[in-house]
Amino acid sequence: MADSRHFYSLVDGSLVRDGSKFKVINPATQGTVGAAIVPGANVLQQAIDAADRAFVTWRAEQWTVRSRLLLALADVLRKNVEELSRLLTLEQGKPLQQARNETISCAEFLEHCSGLELHPIVLNNKPEAYAEQFFVPYGVVAGIVPWNFPLEAAISKIGPAIITGNSIIIKPAPTTPLATLRFGELIKDVVPPGLIQIIADDGSLGPELVSHPSVAKISFTGSTASGKAVMMSAAQGLKRLSLELGGNDPAIVFDDVDPKRVAQAIFNAAFLNSGQVCTAIKRVYVHAAIADRFCECLAVLARSAVVGDGLGDNVTIGPLQNRAQFDKVLQYLDEAAKVGRILAGGKAPALAGYFINPTIVTDISDEATLVKDEQFGPILPVLTFTDVDDVVRRANATPYGLTASVWSADRDRAARIARRLDFGTIWVNKHLEFNFDYPFSPCKESGFGTEGGIEGLKEYAQPRLLS
Repeated sequence: MADSRHFYSLVDGSLVRDGSKFKVINPATQGTVGAAIVPGANVLQQAIDAADRAFVTWRAEQWTVRSRLLLALADVLRKNVEELSRLLTLEQGKPLQQARNETISCAEFLEHCSGLELHPIVLNNKPEAYAEQFFVPYGVVAGIVPWNFPLEAAISKIGPAIITGNSIIIKPAPTTPLATLRFGELIKDVVPPGLIQIIADDGSLGPELVSHPSVAKISFTGSTASGKAVMMSAAQGLKRLSLELGGNDPAIVFDDVDPKRVAQAIFNAAFLNSGQVCTAIKRVYVHAAIADRFCECLAVLARSAVVGDGLGDNVTIGPLQNRAQFDKVLQYLDEAAKVGRILAGGKAPALAGYFINPTIVTDISDEATLVKDEQFGPILPVLTFTDVDDVVRRANATPYGLTASVWSADRDRAARIARRLDFGTIWVNKHLEFNFDYPFSPCKESGFGTEGGIEGLKEYAQPRLLS
């Protein structure tokens, strides 16, 4: 069992106890949570070889065996919710209840995946001209995981990879590996050796993993810049690739809504995990007729938020996850004070960690970097509009295409506007509401590929034609 300080990689059914210590920092205190033991360079090849061996056996297993394994993994998560959630809060910073929600959602996702199967599709049933499409697993999958939802992102790759017959190697982000490594230890005696492996990384493993010739499929979640680097590396072997990258997700709010109710919903969707969510609302366009009332409602919510260590009672806003992100968001704060008007927040509180008070900014231009970039922090710019065509153009004026939302008492009007927005998922009168059966497909520089439902399974299997 991992002690309170050291966490180990799971490779070929065993924990790798030799390697260098990589300290993991608690962003709420800047103290050390524990150390991930990063194995030597030769371990990656051992993991690849083990994954190859596991794949040969696993691809031949019955679907019912694969399904039972996912249910067993879900059971491990449910039995260890409190331990894993506490680790998530300590290393990532999010409030403990949000960490619990993440862990429970992981179990629910695996349970859902356990019931999914890719059946052959009969294209022509005539005996003399029979044709069907069927699906086979790719082989060794590399899953590269970000620091904002480390456990959830790992599980989102493990579930579909395993149920479709692949083996998988998970690489957590260097700053948030502990909950994922602990999960690896908990499943060590549950999964066949080499089928699911989790390797600690100090920042050097990613390029070696994605470029390895035995890796057939890469599933990457992270920044757009890093995703482009992964794509260039994958191109050398024409590896199959899924990318879920950054977003600059707009919300358009019409003047027929209840400002107080919608402000609450938008605040929740913008400041979840201190704004460190790829699909969170990053900018709001509100109709000028209700802008003042709407902004004041947001400001009241920002002022009443409880900022602090995620382990504390009633905390709703935790720290930024790491120093680099903290410094980046401080730069956005400086800009906001110069080119906009800060209604609430605007400061870093006098706390030990990487904290920033939730901030509402108005009277700011579309050209400000806070509006054009993905800020990935607890700062929300609010802009106004009066013309529908104009606001659609402004919302679409971004290289990103992850999610968006439209808010109106006239749902038909909102749906018409939603169809004009260049984003993979567009919600009406809601945001951050996902369904395991619904496909989630980013577009533009937010990535490509699909997660969720049967379409998500197809990302982990090669279609073939029998005719």
